[in-house]
Amino acid sequence: MSKKILGAVLIFIVFILLLNIKSYAGTQKWKSLNYDVTVNSDGSMDVVETWNIKISETNTVFKDFRLDSSKYSAITNVKVSRIDENGVEKPLQKIYEEQYHVDSGCFYALALSDYKFEIAWNVGLDNSTATRTYKLYYTIEDAVKVYNDCTEIYWQFLGTDNQISGKNVTGTIKLPKEVSDIEKLRVWAHGDLTGNIERTAKDVVSFSIDSLSEGTMIEVRVVTEENIYDNVYNTTNKDRLERILIQEQRWADEANEERRMAIIQVSVFIIGNALVILITVFRVIRINKKGNKLKEQYAYPDPHIEYFREIPDEPNATPARASYLYFYQNNTSVIGMNLPKIFAATILDLSLKNLVEFEPIDKDEVKIILSEDSKEVELTKDEEIIFEILKEAVNSSGNGYITTKEFSKYAKKHYDKVYGRLQKLEKIVKTYQNECGNFDKTRYKLTEKWRRKMTFNIVVLVILFFIAPIAIFVFSLYILLIANIAVYNSNINKITLLSQKGDLELHQWRGLKKYMEDYSLLKDKQVPDIVLWEKFLVYATTFGISKQVIKQLKVVHPEMFMEENQTGTSYSNGFYRYTYWHIINNTNYGENCFNSLSSGLENVYRDARSAYNVAHSSSSSGSGSGGGFSGGGGGRRRRRRLRRSLEFL
Repeated sequence: MSKKILGAVLIFIVFILLLNIKSYAGTQKWKSLNYDVTVNSDGSMDVVETWNIKISETNTVFKDFRLDSSKYSAITNVKVSRIDENGVEKPLQKIYEEQYHVDSGCFYALALSDYKFEIAWNVGLDNSTATRTYKLYYTIEDAVKVYNDCTEIYWQFLGTDNQISGKNVTGTIKLPKEVSDIEKLRVWAHGDLTGNIERTAKDVVSFSIDSLSEGTMIEVRVVTEENIYDNVYNTTNKDRLERILIQEQRWADEANEERRMAIIQVSVFIIGNALVILITVFRVIRINKKGNKLKEQYAYPDPHIEYFREIPDEPNATPARASYLYFYQNNTSVIGMNLPKIFAATILDLSLKNLVEFEPIDKDEVKIILSEDSKEVELTKDEEIIFEILKEAVNSSGNGYITTKEFSKYAKKHYDKVYGRLQKLEKIVKTYQNECGNFDKTRYKLTEKWRRKMTFNIVVLVILFFIAPIAIFVFSLYILLIANIAVYNSNINKITLLSQKGDLELHQWRGLKKYMEDYSLLKDKQVPDIVLWEKFLVYATTFGISKQVIKQLKVVHPEMFMEENQTGTSYSNGFYRYTYWHIINNTNYGENCFNSLSSGLENVYRDARSAYNVAHSSSSSGSGSGGGFSGGGGGRRRRRRLRRSLEFL
């Protein structure tokens, strides 16, 4: 049960994480982005952008400028080129119409409104990924504003709606003339607080950002206290320097405060997470120590059973009951994985109880016949389920018998009856194990305390996913909770729920399996009892070792397979009918006949399960009657433009 809970939590975690992942049809990421800006004496600004960018599943790249309301704003002389792998620049052809998918080898540069200008070019990577280098050339007319006491360039190279992240963002702005004193050249940049801007000369400004996140702007302001321009028409008869200085100081103070708070938050985050992780380590160690003490306290003495030469829990043993205990570990039974062998072994056991007889047809197929005295034998509930399935299958044939191949066909057709009933076996067998005292209620209550603590951690973990944006120590809390869940789950399995009686029987079943596997190696081989080995082989089939056991018995005790030692024969309508033991040593059909019988019976269960799963799956329907989604479509799609916008403010 604990594994199911843990698995459900992990599925939920993955589901929540997937819900929080944004999906885009195409992606782009800069490896480097450079702005080479030349400011002309007339106040215009020539810009060359060099993009080294990784592009995935994208046909067209868009770059938008949002223009201000000034009548002087204009973008002219636009060109776009691709730099090939050899460094050769290849200009793209300019077209004069807006296109969602720009023609191959083309670009357009259009004013879409009074406030918006767009450059778009074809990259042709609809279904592939590549790293490309492009150059964009354009001129901003009247980029400089001249006031009475200063000149100003205020340009937003990248807007906050940008959806590309990147590295190595750099830029250089070359002024038309040097200022007389470098202190009369003032520069500021807005956006990523890790960026840097500096005056590298009296007429050169440079800026750089090592790593740029999505939604982060790059904005540069260059002010000179003397007019270094000629013929600038964008003028205002006002003083503006003091206002600019006050504004930039306020923004600088806010940025510095933000940096200070970021340092504090990072420090608190690191210290807080370190403390939580430290607490987690000590807590896990403490819980694990407690679990180990309980394991020692509740451990049973080792019964030292290497080999066991009897059938445990006889006469109440059945293949299903044996399988439940034999495969029981970590407080979980995997009887469901062994149902094909349980099904086959139970029918073999029914033949030893004179309820079923077999008649070989050939080495690949056997008839299964019901005995006439089947009503006189008392069966366990798990045996009843399998016997009822067999009786209904035989009755449906109308022949008084059914072959192994016909049985498989019946199971496919009546999958709900066959597979559905067999799913009840685990619950029935578990109830028996509890009733016969193979489980300890005190131990169950103890492990339930651990399970409740684990469940509490799971609930907190789920809640944490919904408050994660406001949780300062969310990462370390995840670690703490997941570590607690893991250690609680581990400790639950340290205390077996079996009683001492159940633990002893488990070791006996494992000892019996080892005895059958190693029989030919034992020095103290006993005189073979055919009746006992007939029963042993039922459980050898249950444990999946029947072929190995039969092979070594034929070598060590060939006399067991002599004709006079065959048992369980009867004569009816001119045919001999037998228990499965006769099929094992019947040379007329070869050594594979018994293997065909057991594998054929196992296939009855597998075929029923396969048909059941197909019938209960969500399949796609072409008739329009409903069902699962199909892989086609795409005829109608909403027009969606995926842009990586760059804005001018």
